[in-house]
Amino acid sequence: MKISACYIVKNGAADLDRSINSLREFVDEIIVVDTGSTDETVEVAEKFGAKIFYDEWQDDFSKPRNIALENVTGDWIIFLDADEFFSAETAQNIRFVATRAEEFNQRGVLVYLVNIDVDAGNKILGTNYVLRIFKNLREMHYIGKIHEELRLGKKILSPVTVAPPNILTIYHTGYSASINKAKAERNLKMLLAELAETKEPQRIYGYLAECYDGLGDFSNAEKFARLEIKSGKKITRPYRIILKILSNESERLNERERFAIKAVKAFPDLPEFTAELAECYAAQKNFKKAVETMTQAIKKFQNYKGLEPTTFNAEIINFIENRVKIWSAEC
Repeated sequence: MKISACYIVKNGAADLDRSINSLREFVDEIIVVDTGSTDETVEVAEKFGAKIFYDEWQDDFSKPRNIALENVTGDWIIFLDADEFFSAETAQNIRFVATRAEEFNQRGVLVYLVNIDVDAGNKILGTNYVLRIFKNLREMHYIGKIHEELRLGKKILSPVTVAPPNILTIYHTGYSASINKAKAERNLKMLLAELAETKEPQRIYGYLAECYDGLGDFSNAEKFARLEIKSGKKITRPYRIILKILSNESERLNERERFAIKAVKAFPDLPEFTAELAECYAAQKNFKKAVETMTQAIKKFQNYKGLEPTTFNAEIINFIENRVKIWSAEC
């Protein structure tokens, strides 16, 4: 099996160097599409023996991605952003994961991705699963100017399997505080351009909600988060955004409670939405119900096995256990 690693990049020399270093021993080919770098990005790619292609940046991430796909020769493809890299502990499993996916007739692999803020001592900002490894098939292409999606013909790629975090983990530094606002402003411009012309607006509602949230435009953030929920997508992102907004607007407490109940019904096994509902009861001075509901949230965390990553950890559990003690004293 031949494995190819692909990148599109512009002025990301240091990031690209780190990323290629994380996987170079485990791939057979490296493809880099440069979209107009003025730093040492091209020299970094050359150092690793990459096949380099050039494409003038046109506010469209799918275009250079598709150029990479047109020139790849591997049986399986790893497509990373330059600011993503495999953990040193799991990178050696790349070929194993692709081989197993091939053996079980899977077309793609969802990999555990950890967003870290390098400006805050590598603080973890969040985790999720992303499609970064997939079989090289005809009619494979990306769509969307930004937050692009891989399609096989007109369909979303399937079937796909999941690589557990202990087998493969990718770190992503692209949402560090020093670059987050600038990235949100850039992304918003591209998303609005796509919104004006796309036949699939539901594809980008959530991304618009995230951008507006990051820029502090909470009215539009809530608007597009609600549109994403209405579109029928079964993901937690819009619920998290709306609950965060409602929790900062005390006059909307009753609405916050109703929405928290809705979130719990949509994701009954996820602990954080149950904890949010408990906070609503506490804010209403219904401490007995708050204690009961938060205790449920703790149990859900202890038993959670869902694919959607939970934001709960031992530190948060310790914090909410102290909350339960305080509320219990008020009962």
